[in-house]
Amino acid sequence: MDAIRGRALTIATGLVALVAVYYSARNADTARRSFQLSQQGHVTDRYTKAIEQLGSDKLDIRLGGIYALERIAHDSTRDHPTVMEVLTAFVREHSHDVDGGDKSGEEKAARPPKRGLRTDLQAALTVISRRIASHDQPVNLRGANLTGADLADADLDYADLDGANLTGADLTDAHLIGVNLIAANLHEADLDGANLTGADLTDAHLIGVNLIAANLHEADLSGANLTDADLAGANLYEANLTDAILYRANLTDAILYRANLTDAILYQANLGGAAFFGANLTNANLDGANLTKANLDGANLTRANLTRANLTHANLAGAFGLPTGRADRDELRDTAHRAPSGLGWPTE
Repeated sequence: MDAIRGRALTIATGLVALVAVYYSARNADTARRSFQLSQQGHVTDRYTKAIEQLGSDKLDIRLGGIYALERIAHDSTRDHPTVMEVLTAFVREHSHDVDGGDKSGEEKAARPPKRGLRTDLQAALTVISRRIASHDQPVNLRGANLTGADLADADLDYADLDGANLTGADLTDAHLIGVNLIAANLHEADLDGANLTGADLTDAHLIGVNLIAANLHEADLSGANLTDADLAGANLYEANLTDAILYRANLTDAILYRANLTDAILYQANLGGAAFFGANLTNANLDGANLTKANLDGANLTRANLTRANLTHANLAGAFGLPTGRADRDELRDTAHRAPSGLGWPTE
């Protein structure tokens, strides 16, 4: 009997312990849910207040709202995409405000005379450019007026900047992989060292742009206007430059392996030391271009216009589509002096 009583007591004790554990866990779960609801309610209150601040006519209050939203994005992964959508919409809409969107005479007086984006719009862009990109969708700044914006080292991979105005913008070392810049205006913008791998710059306005050492691997620049652009040392491996205008552009030491330059205008362009291995230059206009020490090994020069081009020490070994007429070939042979390393005109 004592053994039975002991066993029963043990079972009863175990059941009591199980019940206690169950209720403890239930209470803990209830407390956790209550805390989460309280936290979410607090975030919602902060979010609502920040949105109200964005609509203020006072610059300092709008700035407070922008940085409050950034804090919310950092504190709440769940709200991060929404915050970024609000900030990008703010920039898209107000970047077209008259006179840069200044809302008071006080702000106008405080603004420095140099060209640049409105203070609150620049602040919003700065927050967007340093966001945690893995927490949201690609940025949508389609059609925004970002003249003079400071986007140096910005993270804008796969962003939509279709038709955006980035005249004079600073995009040095910016991350622009796969970005959509179709028909965008980047007149005299600074993209020194920027990564534009796979970017779409179809019909983009790139007059006077700085693309020194930029990475444009597999970028689409078809129809783009690159007049007076500086692409010295740029990587244009397998880039599409069909119908592109590169009048007086500087492509010194640029890498153009297997690039498509069909119908491109390279009139008076500086291509000294550029590497065109396997590039397609069919119908390209190279009139007056400087091709000194350029490597055109394996390049397709079918119907290319090389009138007045400087081919001193250029490597034309393996190039095809060259002039077939003896006089034309002799004229180019005289221009392309054989390099000391044995490079030069292909053997007949």
